[in-house]
Amino acid sequence: MGENKLTNKLKITGLLVYFIIIFTERLLAVILSFHHGGVYALDSGNYFNYITYCITALSLIAGVALSVKPFFGLLKSLFSKELYPFEENYKSIVIAAMAFLYGGMMHTGFTIAPVQFIAYGFLIASMIVRTVEKCRGDKAKSFSSIVSVIYLTLFSMTVPVCYIALKLGALTVPFYIAEFAAAIILIPVFGIMLLKFFREGVTSFSFINPLIMLILSGSAVALKWSEEINAFVLIFVILTLVFYLIFGILAGKKNK
Repeated sequence: MGENKLTNKLKITGLLVYFIIIFTERLLAVILSFHHGGVYALDSGNYFNYITYCITALSLIAGVALSVKPFFGLLKSLFSKELYPFEENYKSIVIAAMAFLYGGMMHTGFTIAPVQFIAYGFLIASMIVRTVEKCRGDKAKSFSSIVSVIYLTLFSMTVPVCYIALKLGALTVPFYIAEFAAAIILIPVFGIMLLKFFREGVTSFSFINPLIMLILSGSAVALKWSEEINAFVLIFVILTLVFYLIFGILAGKKNK
């Protein structure tokens, strides 16, 4: 599959750094946000915060429980001459990564967005290394693998962070339902696509995934339009759909 000691260690490093950074940032969020962040502070009395902090705390607990075994396995292999058996552990790694990602999608009083993006950057780096392995081991599927890593990166950015609505009036509850539904559903959709990518070097190009993304993320953006346009999610929804239509469908056909 094109894996060697260097790519094995690079994937280990990317995943370890992702786990460490996202765990640390979200743990600080839970601890420091009781009185920090204005309307996002836990003591602000806004029911939205009770939901997000609960999800963040559960995300941390689940993430730690699910990542303990793969984390220490990765750490041990990083300083060993032995290769880490990724093929046997991709599922547990991806599940743990997605558990932490739930907390990352909750905006709390103490949120350091640049630090979160650094964490995601290391996860993406491990994906790029997997693409390099696939391109070296199966040149016939190099195009599909390169398209996969770009498509997955774009798709991951369409998952909306859950924010408070302050001026939506009657649309507040529908908006909350839309944004929480988008985060809760799209994270496992992304996780399933990511797992297939790590295992095979090529992800799923089913039209169902971008369709689900368009409906869920599109609804979250549309319902908050009158208060604030979530330009970040809107741009990546458009980019993901355009990229899928131009390259994703073609890559899917080549991969058959």
